[in-house]
Amino acid sequence: MKKFNPSIITGLGFFLVILNLVSCAPAPKIPVAGVARGQDMLTLLPAETSAFLVANWNRIINLKLVQKTIEEQKEFQPYQKKIESFVNLKNDVYFVALAIAGEMKKTPENLVLLVNLKYQKDKLIPPEAEKESNLEFYEGIPYFPLIEIEESTMVCLAFLDSSNLALGSEKAIKKIIEVYKGKTPNLLANKDLKTYLKDINMKALSFGLLTIPQDLVKPAVGQNPSLKLIENVRYVSSFSDYRQDSYLTEIKIYARQKEDHKRIAETLTGLKALGLGLSTQTPEISQALDSLEITSSDCYVKVFVNLKEELIEKIKKAIKERPQDFLVIKKKTV
Repeated sequence: MKKFNPSIITGLGFFLVILNLVSCAPAPKIPVAGVARGQDMLTLLPAETSAFLVANWNRIINLKLVQKTIEEQKEFQPYQKKIESFVNLKNDVYFVALAIAGEMKKTPENLVLLVNLKYQKDKLIPPEAEKESNLEFYEGIPYFPLIEIEESTMVCLAFLDSSNLALGSEKAIKKIIEVYKGKTPNLLANKDLKTYLKDINMKALSFGLLTIPQDLVKPAVGQNPSLKLIENVRYVSSFSDYRQDSYLTEIKIYARQKEDHKRIAETLTGLKALGLGLSTQTPEISQALDSLEITSSDCYVKVFVNLKEELIEKIKKAIKERPQDFLVIKKKTV
């Protein structure tokens, strides 16, 4: 009879613990204000979404540089007060997502803004106004037509639940409602995008993905050969974050072949060199361009920039005090 080997049980137990930890990682779900994560916003977007940008509003609005910029914009303050009579922008809004919930060539009718927040519906639409208004329902979800921007396009506001609002065309918000109700699959179910979505830092301040529509790019390249650089690009992803007093942005460009990645990287590096040559009178811009890193691999082109908060302040100050220097750069590059 073979002896019992306790190391087998120990090893099996360790494996089960690791498996349990991995399986317990929370899956994306309908966002709840105050506890939602950025990736949760994607559960509200339809699978055919061609572009999106998710922003952690609560983190962004409370950054020192952002607060300072808002305070400097005196003309914005009256509007801010009006908005904050409905919702506290600093404390009650958590995430926003701007998306094209369909084909890009039909952007006006597919554009939608999602807002994850704590709000009181009666502040947005008083009960008495609700009775008199043309409030409508789709799949049991109330939505309110706000303004007509084209003959066939009406901007509407949908109240998905106590944490989420959708603002967009009637067609777009109905798509969002269908996803919310589980009638149609969400963006995370799109098998073509899974690889690219996994490659994005969704814990960052903001992140996004853009599908390059070939049916729009090819005619544009025919009219403007300088756009040939993007002819073979399929997707562009990005994320931006704030770490240790610095703002960083990473952009990844996915082309059809690895040779395309090399060509794109070489072209972008050449443009960087051109920019450095033209910015001799603006050391702040030179410093920003110098921090730009451009690399290519078999999978993508990566563009990375890391700017100290101090440098951004210098650039803002320089634009304000020496606008003529920046106009010269613009004229030389046109």
